[in-house]
Parts: sequence; structure tokens; C-alpha cells
Amino acid sequence: APRTALKGQPAETRRLRIELNIIADIGFVGFPNAGKSSLLEYFTNARPKIAPYPFTTKIPNLGVLRVDDESDIILADIPGIIEGASEGLGLGIRFLKHISRSAGLAFLVDLSDENYLDAYEKLQVELANFSPELAVKDRVIIANKLDLPGTGDRLEELRAKHPDLEILGISVHNRWGLDRVRDAFISMVNASAAVATPSVDETHASGEGLWTPEEG
Repeated sequence: APRTALKGQPAETRRLRIELNIIADIGFVGFPNAGKSSLLEYFTNARPKIAPYPFTTKIPNLGVLRVDDESDIILADIPGIIEGASEGLGLGIRFLKHISRSAGLAFLVDLSDENYLDAYEKLQVELANFSPELAVKDRVIIANKLDLPGTGDRLEELRAKHPDLEILGISVHNRWGLDRVRDAFISMVNASAAVATPSVDETHASGEGLWTPEEG
């Protein structure tokens, strides 16, 4: 048994705050009542609260989209963002950290809303004010509620305003266009994985991981 010991020293006491960041592959971003929770429910087994009034989602909801027997995609439904969120208004901005490491973003635009043409720019401003990294992530714009009267013309107006962006018109209620959304999610995740994992040729070209005689 030990019969000697070092002299003790004063200990340190610290109070730590630990924050858990949810890691999602695709993050849903949109104004309240744009259809984010309905889209999550369609693609996954998640059962978020869905109701015809704003702010039914108060915390992020996660769901798993099964791609095949060997892979799946984690989807995150972030509470609705409102204009001025980056200055502290509303709920959604405080949860954007949970999609900071996502492969891509899905911007949901409510075609029945009177501000549908400006929705994407306003959301982009709030994201850029929160995090420049979020503002440049891969993205797809999903224009929802095509089942409602007059929204077809609004979809074409939205596409004309953003000719350089992919805009998918859907109706979660009528199950229109959702296969294309699924394909877009898979493409973004695959593109992100390809960037994150260097090819064998790239590794050899940089000399990383190669054995040399000098190393013995």
C-alpha cells in the first residue's frame, strides 16, 4: 500500500454550460405556417404538432428519411423564423445553430402568403445576420401549397424572380412534387459527402497517408 503522497494543492471549481447542437443533414427554414412540419411528417416517422396557425413548432423536430437499406438522411424542422429574428424577435433564430453543420437547407415558401415573392430574400437576410456560413450553404427553394387557387401563377413569378435557383413547386396536402424534393435532398447530401471525403487520387497527390523509406 502507498505510504507516501504528494502534498495536495487547492482545487479549482468551475461552472460549465454545455450546449448540444443537433446534427442534421437538411435543415428546413421558413416563416411560420409554411408547411415545414407537414413536409417532415410526410418524409419521416416524426409526428410534429401541425395546426392551421403560426408557431405550432416551438423546438426543433427531427426525422429520418430512409434512402435505402444502408443510408438515411436526418431532417430538421426549425421553428418558424420571422422578420427581425436576428435582432431577437421570435423563436426560430435561437435554433439555427442546430443546422449549422447541415449539408444543405430547404427554404419553404408559402405560395398562399401575400409576401411570397419576398419571403426567400427576407429569410436569407436573417440567416446571413446569424451566420455567414449558413447563408452560403447549398439550398433548394420549395414553394408549397400549390393545391390552393392562384398559386400556380405565383410559382412561375417566383421562378422568374430567381432564375438561378432551383425552385420546386409542391403540395404536401395533395402529395404533389414530393419525389423531386426527395431527390434534391439526396443530391445535396451526396455532394456534401463528396467534398468532405477526398478521393484516393487526391490523397496520393498531396502525399498524405503514404509510407516513405525515410519513415522506416
